[in-house]
Amino acid sequence: MEHTNLSIGNDKNLIEKVLDDIEMRYIVLFLYVIRNDLFRDLNDSELIESYEKVLILDEIFKNNILNFWTDEFIEVAVDLGLFKNIRSMREFQQKEGDFIIRLGEETVTIEKDTISVPDHTLFSIINKKFKFLTRRNFNSALIKLKGVRCETSNAIHPFVSEIGDHDYAIPDDVYYILDQYGNIYQAIKIEITIEGVYQRYLEIKEKVDELIDIFEPKLRTKPISKKVFEAIKKDLDIIKHLKDEKIELPDKFRHNDVDNPILSDWNTKIVLLLNYSFQMQQIEKKILEIRKYYSGKGRVFNYLEFIEKVSFNEDNIVNTIQTALIKLREDLIGVNNELAKLPKKGLKLLNLDFDRYLITSSDD
Repeated sequence: MEHTNLSIGNDKNLIEKVLDDIEMRYIVLFLYVIRNDLFRDLNDSELIESYEKVLILDEIFKNNILNFWTDEFIEVAVDLGLFKNIRSMREFQQKEGDFIIRLGEETVTIEKDTISVPDHTLFSIINKKFKFLTRRNFNSALIKLKGVRCETSNAIHPFVSEIGDHDYAIPDDVYYILDQYGNIYQAIKIEITIEGVYQRYLEIKEKVDELIDIFEPKLRTKPISKKVFEAIKKDLDIIKHLKDEKIELPDKFRHNDVDNPILSDWNTKIVLLLNYSFQMQQIEKKILEIRKYYSGKGRVFNYLEFIEKVSFNEDNIVNTIQTALIKLREDLIGVNNELAKLPKKGLKLLNLDFDRYLITSSDD
């Protein structure tokens, strides 16, 4: 008999494909988190009543939240971004009791034992954590998820249920399949932490690139960067190595007056920045290695497997990731602290001084 309902026995490959698609993955998983981690699969009637008591208030004060909701519920609500004017638990705790909490014009509601999430609320929750997901791609993924074609029958499996025009819920079959795989919220949090470190890397890399560009933008082109990093790995003089490799450089790199303090300082600063650029490349490699647990080229696990591994800390995966991220954070802080000693204005003045030196020396 042809199956109609989604099942792990018949549709595991299909489920894996959906969750490995980053556009669709977070829609399904955050609908799961809202139902499971926020509303406890609607098994706690007191929790539901306390939530609805807050929703009917004309104005919601912090004290109302504290009086009606549990600490755990508040923490998840804040983490998901249900409070439009609160970004973190720390910020929430600092507010006075009469501070007005904004849930937005529309928010998560519960009707007839169904948790209904407006599409813009769901997008906001996901985009708070994963900035790369655009509204256009989100809308496209929603359309796909409403009717995914079965790989083993003629059935259509909805991975989201549309309620009305713009609200969505997670279907029971999808929810209970995911529930077998462990702590999905923990897996998402680990991924968010990894992405947070990667975003910090991008911010600091941009700083390094901007400072190098003050001296010479060509140094950041791929062919020259490759030779620069090659020199650093071999502990060679970077500029000399570039010249030995017949790399075409501007005329200012031809000056070798080591006794001139301006030239010496200019050369020292540029070599220092190129070394920071190399450090950032090494940091990126390590972050991408961690990401390989669940995405990218050479991926180790599909996302379902990643959830399982993380949930039960198989092969010590959680500790391994956390230890690596701590070290990477320390490395990023180290580079950032060093960059703070190189103010952009000072480097621009040094470069101008060097340019003036080149003009006057050529006149001589």
